[in-house]
Amino acid sequence: MTQQEFLEAIAEALDCEMELSGETILDDIDEYDSIGVLSLMSYFDELGIKVSPNDFEKFETVQDLINLAGDKIDG
Repeated sequence: MTQQEFLEAIAEALDCEMELSGETILDDIDEYDSIGVLSLMSYFDELGIKVSPNDFEKFETVQDLINLAGDKIDG
């Protein structure tokens, strides 16, 4: 998947209307709450990436989520 497709999937998982970029601060996303984290955990699980709720405490920007996806994102 492309980075743009990944960003759209993250926005969909969060049920977020705002356009996301790598620089987007997670705490600035209203939908990034405990339910949003669970949705993101489910999405990453679908990608074959295991992540715990505690891992999300370290993430500050959408770029951190992009980095977590790693080689699942093309270029």
